Amino acid sequence: MKIIDVRLRPPFPPYLGKGNMFDMEADNPFAINKFYKNFGMNLSDSMREASMEKLLEEMDRAGEMTGVVSIRKNARGYENEELLKLLEAYPGRFLGACGIHPDSSAETMATLQNYVLDGPCITAFMEPGFHGVMIDDEVLFPTYEFCEKLNIPLLISFGGFHGPTDEFCKPIHAGNVASAFPRLKIALCHACWPWVEASVWLAFRHPNIYLSPDIYALHSAGAQSYIEAANYMLRDKILYGSAYPCVDVESSVAMYLEKLRPEVVENIMYKNAETFFGLN
Repeated sequence: MKIIDVRLRPPFPPYLGKGNMFDMEADNPFAINKFYKNFGMNLSDSMREASMEKLLEEMDRAGEMTGVVSIRKNARGYENEELLKLLEAYPGRFLGACGIHPDSSAETMATLQNYVLDGPCITAFMEPGFHGVMIDDEVLFPTYEFCEKLNIPLLISFGGFHGPTDEFCKPIHAGNVASAFPRLKIALCHACWPWVEASVWLAFRHPNIYLSPDIYALHSAGAQSYIEAANYMLRDKILYGSAYPCVDVESSVAMYLEKLRPEVVENIMYKNAETFFGLN
């Protein structure tokens, strides 16, 4: 079955090295050798060995999978260039989400122009909460205006621990952006968790808001509400994401397929992503 995973971070330079996502010696609650246990998943060979080839094998076993690869918060210069190298090295396996900083600087606009409008990336990605910036801070409005005008969809980390205080991921703030820029397509990665019910209302109310609850739709508080929304109210607005390497792709796909009604599986696993990114 065809699958578009909108949150997949493969083992390539921006995610390798001490203290990064594939650091098996890290000792913190989010370390790769610990975090997967919180969601009843497995530590796959590709996670353990930081192996690209084994990841591709795991993706193939999960289905006809394409991964959307995003560049994280420290993205400046070479990291987006590494993404271009990845896309060139593995044609058809990955789609690019260039990383931008939440500052609406000239560099941010140039990144959008060079990597999305004039380059191979299909979207841009940012994590404003990690920089202490609220999603509805007016400093971001020029970025939103630029993306709305030029039809660039945005992936934004918004939920979980993405912010110095609980206020940063409350759905009302994303709603303010959706109202101010009604033609800007936004996908909220982590889907405002733990404000689950409010996030469902948010996406149901605003045509331009999509949700990707990824790991939080599985073994977490509020998971059933995300699944209910995917099966019914938001069957056209939920995007599948694994959050690899936080968890393994095979377990993630299997659990989603187990929980989804057959008639919505194609929507959640790839069709909604095609619509959001303009791939169809």
